[in-house]
Amino acid sequence: MNHSCQESVAAKKNKQMKVFFIVKPINNYALKQLYHSIETTFDKKKDSVHVLKTSKKEHAIDLTQKAIEEKPDVVVACGGDGTVNEVARGLVKTEIPIAVVPVGSGNGIARHFKIPSGISNAIQLIKKKKIAKMDVGVVNGHYFFGNMGCALESHFIRIYNKNGSHGIWAYMIAFFNAIISFKYQKILIEYQKEIKQISPFVFLLSNTNQQGYNFSLTPQALSDDGQLDLFWIEKSSLIKKIKFMINTLFCKRLKSNNYNFVKLSTLKISLLDPGNFCIQIDGEYLPVTSKNLEVEVIPKKLNVIVP
Repeated sequence: MNHSCQESVAAKKNKQMKVFFIVKPINNYALKQLYHSIETTFDKKKDSVHVLKTSKKEHAIDLTQKAIEEKPDVVVACGGDGTVNEVARGLVKTEIPIAVVPVGSGNGIARHFKIPSGISNAIQLIKKKKIAKMDVGVVNGHYFFGNMGCALESHFIRIYNKNGSHGIWAYMIAFFNAIISFKYQKILIEYQKEIKQISPFVFLLSNTNQQGYNFSLTPQALSDDGQLDLFWIEKSSLIKKIKFMINTLFCKRLKSNNYNFVKLSTLKISLLDPGNFCIQIDGEYLPVTSKNLEVEVIPKKLNVIVP
């Protein structure tokens, strides 16, 4: 993977560090691992480490702002892509890097950067402070860092979140239910002087090569090339839907005339049917009332701690 990396002077051996951990609700065992890893990784006498726990959705946004006011060296998102999104939203306007301890469900962004899944190994990366510059996607003023979608994938996310269960099996069940109950919407897309009217089964814009659980529709995506990878599938028969489901669940490379891949930096999407868009951003459902979506990329806007 092609990262733009640099070593920070803050990583020098005797440099004091101020670090804030923003932690989503996790089980007691994982929480004990987290505290133990913090104690064994950081110097109690030199380093200033703070652990802030979220108690509700979007609480991480407020906690990140409080952390920024203290001028930390690093803010750590402990959770999945949704938690990363909430923390990164605040950091995107600063030079403060984000580190990720992937204790969420899919962890697509962490997998893209090959951040270790083990809590201890992920935390040890913070002291090394190797930084990659990451592009940031924006849709109608909302930041996204992994991906956004407005077809099957957003319908799936809405079902997955509504069910309340987590893990790979809950993920697969929600995916299957989404395929069965999905309803097409007619949209108009404009990019690179192209104008197309489509009724997509899948419509995903991705900044990373992972969407979670090693599942990927955009395996060639780079997070520092100033572009997003657009993948979409036109209206499909039930047989083609089942084939797509099997291929994606078993991580097979998608090759078909029905699959469309485009790299782009700006995109306009207009909803031509009655109703509202159903979109997801970094694995979280986002209600949208506008009939028009405008997507752009801000190149290398976020600093990320990487291996």
